[in-house]
Amino acid sequence: MSKHVVLGDRVNASVVILREGVLVIDTSVDPDGARQVQAEAQKHGEVLYVINTHEHGDHLAGNSLFACPIISSAPARKRMEQAKASALPAITFSQEMELFLSEPVMLKHYGGHSPGSAVIYFPKRKLLFTGDLVFAGRVPYMGEAVYRDWLAALTELEGWKVDTVVPGHGPQGGKEVLTRQRQWLEEYIEAVRTWTAQGLTPQDIFNQVLSRHQVVERWHPMIKKSIELIQHEFK
Repeated sequence: MSKHVVLGDRVNASVVILREGVLVIDTSVDPDGARQVQAEAQKHGEVLYVINTHEHGDHLAGNSLFACPIISSAPARKRMEQAKASALPAITFSQEMELFLSEPVMLKHYGGHSPGSAVIYFPKRKLLFTGDLVFAGRVPYMGEAVYRDWLAALTELEGWKVDTVVPGHGPQGGKEVLTRQRQWLEEYIEAVRTWTAQGLTPQDIFNQVLSRHQVVERWHPMIKKSIELIQHEFK
């Protein structure tokens, strides 16, 4: 079976080699990473499509380097357009899409992490690219989370025939990567709900989160927002 290559230390960008060419899944976080993705893709043949898993800019740095069509979910493209991204998808899908190549490639929109979040699945390889629906081994970005949608997506994906999961951030692994992310989110939601029911102030809850999880300072506003979103969604 043809291979795939995952590039990046902070954000995953991937090159999937097919018989007739290459698919690029996300295009890195910065210009240096983007050029690495482009160079790796060019080693293996014509780039057929770039697929963006979602609209967040840390996955889009190299979009403009590729002449081929870019594909994303329709909500992702809308958000990219609002953010004045430099290279917009030419092809979008609202729910599901299939590419009829030398092997089937399935794309499905879920939302949850962000409005445009989608996955890319290679059923013959049992290979799944989740974008930021999965952060492996680290706290996920939850600043736009719709938690019920996110959990429903992970639960459904756990039922698919998957041997390899490539997350948006962190090392690839097996199906257990999906389970760990779902369980982490469930535990986080339950903890915030419990602290809220106990009457803790938003600052107290924020402090509780920081005492339990390593979170870089620039993400502190995101954590505060994630708490608000849980309190709103599960009130």
